[in-house]
Amino acid sequence: MRLHPWVLDGFLTEYQHEGWDFMRDRDTVLWWACGSGKTLAALLWASSHEEPGRTLVITRAPARRQWQREVSHYTTGQAVVGEGRTPLPFKELRHADILILSWETMPYWIEAIDEWRRVYGCLYVVFDELHKGKAWKRKKKYLAPDGQTRYMSADNRASAACAISRMARRRLGLTATLIRDRVSDLWAQIDLVSPDYFGSNWDFVHRYCDAKKSPFGGLDTSGRSNVPELKEKLKRIVHVVSREEMARNLPPKRRQLVYLSKSDQTRPAGFAEDMKRAARHGRQALFEMKLLEAASRKRNWIAEAAADALDAGQKVCVLTGRRKDCEALAKLIGKKAKGLPVWSGHGGDSTQYRDGIVKEYAAHDGGGAFVGTTDAFGEAIDGLQNTDLVIFGLLPWTPGQVTQAEGRFSRHGSERSVLIMYTVAQGTVDEHVADILLTKLQSVEAVLDDKESGEVAGTLAGDQNEDEIIASILAISML
Repeated sequence: MRLHPWVLDGFLTEYQHEGWDFMRDRDTVLWWACGSGKTLAALLWASSHEEPGRTLVITRAPARRQWQREVSHYTTGQAVVGEGRTPLPFKELRHADILILSWETMPYWIEAIDEWRRVYGCLYVVFDELHKGKAWKRKKKYLAPDGQTRYMSADNRASAACAISRMARRRLGLTATLIRDRVSDLWAQIDLVSPDYFGSNWDFVHRYCDAKKSPFGGLDTSGRSNVPELKEKLKRIVHVVSREEMARNLPPKRRQLVYLSKSDQTRPAGFAEDMKRAARHGRQALFEMKLLEAASRKRNWIAEAAADALDAGQKVCVLTGRRKDCEALAKLIGKKAKGLPVWSGHGGDSTQYRDGIVKEYAAHDGGGAFVGTTDAFGEAIDGLQNTDLVIFGLLPWTPGQVTQAEGRFSRHGSERSVLIMYTVAQGTVDEHVADILLTKLQSVEAVLDDKESGEVAGTLAGDQNEDEIIASILAISML
């Protein structure tokens, strides 16, 4: 697998070049802010090994297809996505340069991964969202590939990740949230990427977490100690890119389409009966229910994505199309926000209230989330521009709504590079809306030479399969 020549010809940012130099021929953690290009950095790493082998990527389920697209875009390699608990036959993995699995299904693939490694000699592993493999209690014994007995956690996911780490020749960890709560979080993540780098968890917490007996039993590891020494050791294995450094190297606005397969969605309870009742009230009522269903299927994913960004100290804005969905999303994000502020509003709130929460959000320094409806906050609003991540939970219907909404986040005075995500849920009315919006955007671009509309259209079109769209629209219309 090789990178396409154009990637190396002036495409990379300064910090990506620095990261590449840092992680060559060593186990590395990239502690980079959300939207900084960690996927491309990982592909640089995967393509630069002197000893040939195969690369395993472990990531969040919704990100698997995005990884596959990035592999195709930036490299000559072939990526295969593993779905479900049943591993693919080896003949389907034979030509894969990269195998992409989710954290949830990865434990069921260990034997297949080990066979893959033995056939091709070397295994290189990328742990995307490294904190997902965090677990410090590694108690269960297992026999490592080197024949030695090791101990692993009672947590199945962490156990499997630990076993795979021991199989690998080199490891790369990607995260925007290396420390979620306290210093003691570091050990499990660093140990996954570089086994035994800090010794045992016992050694780590006593040396760097000021471990002492808790009055409630066990150890209190909430403190910190020998911080200068810890910082020096981290510098040898962790490469950091801050939000400020990103802003200097990246364009003011970036876009991404997140296409959620059915396995990535959460099935809303009771919607079948709700739709039957809505159908008795006519097509409009039924369609409104379908819009709400599409939005509800994405709530858990959106809340998780928002929580990850919040953990990294970023500001997140979620725009959706319905009041009920706005309220439900705000409540769910609030549960995952760990005490960070969450503001929410919609068209049913007074103008004074809406202006007030926008001002509070704008004045807040640090992680925080804003959840609102596109009709209420998508235009004529000033104060949302210093946002790091924007998620469209439900697509707007018209090009004007899209460009107006995007304009809230890249106005004069913005000091950040904003990543805008458009979410589409497979098998829902989302696909129909995306198709309509795409057609309208292309028309606006053609007639008015509108660059913004063209760029959004390009984002939406990039992950569309025409046959799948037509089939889904027909299926929806027949319900």
